[in-house]
Amino acid sequence: MENTRTDPAEDRRSFRISETLTVSILLTVTGGFLDAYTYLFRGKVFANGQTGNFVLLGVSLVEQDFQRALYYLLPITAFLLGVFLAESIHARIGNDRFIKWRHVVLLLEIAILLMAVFIPQGEWDYLANISISFVCALQTQAFRSLRGLSYISVMCTGNVRSGIHEFCNYLHSRQKKYMINGFYYFLIVLSFVFGAALGTFFMEHWHYLSLLFPIGLLSIALLLLFAKKHLRSLSEKL
Repeated sequence: MENTRTDPAEDRRSFRISETLTVSILLTVTGGFLDAYTYLFRGKVFANGQTGNFVLLGVSLVEQDFQRALYYLLPITAFLLGVFLAESIHARIGNDRFIKWRHVVLLLEIAILLMAVFIPQGEWDYLANISISFVCALQTQAFRSLRGLSYISVMCTGNVRSGIHEFCNYLHSRQKKYMINGFYYFLIVLSFVFGAALGTFFMEHWHYLSLLFPIGLLSIALLLLFAKKHLRSLSEKL
């Protein structure tokens, strides 16, 4: 993930609500929660970042365990389709209407997770994993900017790299903005870890109903996006 700003004049512009730290943390906690959920509760599949699934797909193919290979191929395919759908929604709806494309993406995420709540654990895990991979792809494609910084809300590796890069820039230039950017990245990483920890806790107590927690977080993020006119002045301070 390149550490590039979406707008070189970011210090002089107001940010969209979708780019604020508040919304980014809500989405990243959700990302960590969902990764823990699919790994611990749905058959040890990584629904967010697909690197692990590609590795396990390759291992399964070498071992000629084609049924297991299909098990890992399905969430990969769902992720690809989710990215495609998010871009299609962006192209068709854009930001010019009252219901903007990111609103539609969040509504889809919430609806899909609500359906996943009622998927039985066990032989139907593959369907839950497909659903959650699809949700993570939608979120990855729709929410990629934190106060002008490129980031990912459903995995950590790129954010860690970018955070270290910002701190190195600070050490060389002594410009405070780089140190602040580095802290943003590591706050996002900590949010992901916190989400995974929350996922583990809620699964132990709520089991299949634990998905209601990330649904609640996404609902809050959606409300913040809808209320952008009233919260813009506040968001610029966050």
